[in-house]
Amino acid sequence: MNLIIHADRLPRHHPSPLPVAHLGFLPGKRYRVRHGFRSCNFSFVLAGQGTYAWQGRLLEVRAPCVLTQRPGIPCDYGPIGAWDELFIIYPAACEPALRGCGFIDPDRPLWHLGPNQLQPLLLELRRLGGQTPPPADRIDRVCERLVLESLLAAKAGSAPQDAIARIRALVEADCLREHDFAAIAAAEGLSFPHFRRLWRQAVGQPPERFRSGLRMALACRLLVEGGTAVAEIARTVGFPDPLHFARRFRQLVGEPPSAYRERYRQAMPMDG
Repeated sequence: MNLIIHADRLPRHHPSPLPVAHLGFLPGKRYRVRHGFRSCNFSFVLAGQGTYAWQGRLLEVRAPCVLTQRPGIPCDYGPIGAWDELFIIYPAACEPALRGCGFIDPDRPLWHLGPNQLQPLLLELRRLGGQTPPPADRIDRVCERLVLESLLAAKAGSAPQDAIARIRALVEADCLREHDFAAIAAAEGLSFPHFRRLWRQAVGQPPERFRSGLRMALACRLLVEGGTAVAEIARTVGFPDPLHFARRFRQLVGEPPSAYRERYRQAMPMDG
């Protein structure tokens, strides 16, 4: 059940410098947002996954995490299937205060959290939203605390090795996607140089080469298992140019794709 609170219409007896304008819970949200805002927003994705197109990058969204939107900045984000979202909207006039306390950073469009780290505050917001009328003073403070605790939780995070394991699992789950490793590292609280050093220590090769290896492993399987043309397999694993694919395949595997296919087919047992 959706819950929307228009806090800008509620009386306040102890005004906060960060007064919430609107607040809402959207379970099972299925639509994509493709427009800018005149406000400062925090979208807490509590369950599900999706994408966030930001400054030419397509960022991975994996719950639990927080997305931010700022006045006048085009937005394009939404779920793959559906996600559960809590949104907090502040008036545009709050942007200087939000920047001043570090809640909004132009270079940090999203951050990830550990599971259930904010559950007590989320439950408190649901309880306050169910009151008639909702107490705006308390809502302001709980929302401020929610954003603060989300940032502290993301900063503390888990061990960097756990972040590398999560990113590796993400790449292994979909090696055909053009992952933006710099953006993914930033969402995990890692600078890109630090991420690359940790990745090489853990995996033994750069992330781009690791992804290429996964794609070539997929190409090997496709070459052996079916009769798909080499050019089509090249396109499937991210090489629009079959000649470029053949060169990279030979560099990594040691022989051309056609020779690999023929050798393994000859080694397969005959039926009958």
